[in-house]
Amino acid sequence: MLRILIITGILFRIILAVENSTETLIDLYNKINKSGSLLKATSFDINTQIKLKHINTVRMVSYKVPNNRISFGIRIKKNLNEQIALIELRCNISSIYVRLGKYGQHRKYRLPLISTSSNSIQSYDLTHFLNNHHQRFIYIILPNLVEQQNISLFYYSKSNKNLFSFSPTKHIQRRFRRTILPTNPSVTCAKHEYEIDFNQFSFGKWILQPKRFNAYTCSGSCPNPLSPQYYPSNHAILLSLIRSQKQHEQQALCVPVRLKPLCLLYYDRDELVIKYHRDMIVQECGCR
Repeated sequence: MLRILIITGILFRIILAVENSTETLIDLYNKINKSGSLLKATSFDINTQIKLKHINTVRMVSYKVPNNRISFGIRIKKNLNEQIALIELRCNISSIYVRLGKYGQHRKYRLPLISTSSNSIQSYDLTHFLNNHHQRFIYIILPNLVEQQNISLFYYSKSNKNLFSFSPTKHIQRRFRRTILPTNPSVTCAKHEYEIDFNQFSFGKWILQPKRFNAYTCSGSCPNPLSPQYYPSNHAILLSLIRSQKQHEQQALCVPVRLKPLCLLYYDRDELVIKYHRDMIVQECGCR
């Protein structure tokens, strides 16, 4: 009975740690969605902002530091020639150091502090050490023995790969009602609401935010002759002219001509990822 209670307590603490780290990235995701860009959602200095100018992906891997530990390792799984714009270590511990070299016996470096948030979460810059280190393992040195401490590693890049690891993190799964709203077709080409629920797909359980979104769809007929308001291509204009002369029944089709990306928060194995996925939401419909 005692063993069961101990195991239950350990699992509960692990789940709490994972939820805390999840909320950290959800907060960043919400800021990105509200501000409209990754740069506006962060408070980094100008040099870091320049580095992040063309970055559209944020990945996070979390690690619960065992009690009474003063050091732990970060394993590097990336190509050593691959450069990452920013590698950020987040926790509420002050004065963290890093040791480089086999078994952590080489020189110790103090990590530069990037920022401190209102909830005492401090951000440290690991970019230089993990981008330039020639070994596959580095060691994080804490100032004191820690209790119940959760640490997260954020990295900002264009890569679609898991590049670093601590220890495995359990996934959080939630169930949502499955719905798809029907389209509302009209006579002429126009944009209509079309809600997609990710839970209808097998990969939907790994997506945290958004669970649903309005992708919109294009439907309706293309008038003849075509006017500029339908953003016609030259090919569509030619089809329209030929159809007007009743030489061919083929006509231009109502399709998306302008789309915008969707910012997703999802799990990729043991990591949480924020990424803009291109061409997910219809902005304008036209005839092509």
